[in-house]
Amino acid sequence: MATITCIRCKQDKEQLDAPPTGGELGQSIHAGVCADCWAEWRETSARLINHYNLNLGLPDHRQEIRRVMKEFLGLEQQPV
Repeated sequence: MATITCIRCKQDKEQLDAPPTGGELGQSIHAGVCADCWAEWRETSARLINHYNLNLGLPDHRQEIRRVMKEFLGLEQQPV
């Protein structure tokens, strides 16, 4: 498995096996976010979805969770 310098934790850690989502955002996550920080996001996102009762079938809710994800991971410059 490849090692990257994570943009979130600033440490050299293992890269994800594959992009976790499609498109440019998934490629950016794969290139710059370590597997540990992605796992932390997955846990955090589940708590946020439950706490705020988000319905990912709704475009506004998907957009909001993507916005928070990019902020959490340090990807604010990436397109939604």
